[in-house]
Amino acid sequence: MFFVLSGYLITSILLNELQRSGGISLSNFYMRRILRLTPALAVLVLFQLVRSAFSEDRREILEATLVGATYLENWNSVFYFAPFDLMGHTWSLAVEEQFYWLWPFTLLFLVRNKPLVWISAGLAAMVITRMVLWNAGYSTSTLNYSLGIRPVGLLIGCIIALLPIDRWQPHPLVASIFLAALVGIAFFADSSPYAFLAAPLAASTATALLIICLQYKGPIFALMASPLLVYTGEISYGLYLYHWPIFILGESFKIQTPFHLYALGLVVVIFIAAALSYEFVEKPFLRLKEKFQQRPATQQFAERYAP
Repeated sequence: MFFVLSGYLITSILLNELQRSGGISLSNFYMRRILRLTPALAVLVLFQLVRSAFSEDRREILEATLVGATYLENWNSVFYFAPFDLMGHTWSLAVEEQFYWLWPFTLLFLVRNKPLVWISAGLAAMVITRMVLWNAGYSTSTLNYSLGIRPVGLLIGCIIALLPIDRWQPHPLVASIFLAALVGIAFFADSSPYAFLAAPLAASTATALLIICLQYKGPIFALMASPLLVYTGEISYGLYLYHWPIFILGESFKIQTPFHLYALGLVVVIFIAAALSYEFVEKPFLRLKEKFQQRPATQQFAERYAP
């Protein structure tokens, strides 16, 4: 879902800029990404630096933090050239950032050369390559974390951004089917040792179809537009960055409570940390993004929530 949303929003933003100005300001694009991604990541890095000063594993913590902060964690997950510590989950952020470096140039080339054909071909090649490498005995780490064969959701998101989905009119209740499909994948994707091959494509497709259905108001649209879920979306980057360190460090205390109350308490701490980060760290920098793009009001929602 993370990849599909990113591919969809980033491509939509770039296409709007192309249609408005006839080009893409790469400096503005990368500055907006820096303003969106760096502040909250800097908080995590600072926490790691402070933590390392009081730990016997100082070197390992610093090496792991350097890899995470330089957006190389996905390749570390493939080649194991550094410790993971509390930064292992940033592999997907690394894939995103590497995609950001490549995609504006690629889109400029494709936009006038049948982009849907080329992106669909790339998607098919990615899926086939994953199957071929799996049959050839490559490790699951290679299949799960490599930029070129794992993030099928990014390409699916790019595809729906290029389609006239605002003209399509699926029945509003159809959205419930794809939402149920995503819930089912979340619960059962680990039920088979081979599910990791199909789950990314299945979840990405269901997410894309849900996005299409949510272009029109209905029960699921109303659910997604509820204040609680909207605010959860606003703080989602902080939830993503901070959830793993808080869970790992929190569970190291091994406090036993009935009804999983301790785990629920950690969830509350994660939400509080993400909310504080959003309100006092991320928001001030998000306001600065306005200086690096003049955009129509209809684009403000996409730009505000782009990861």
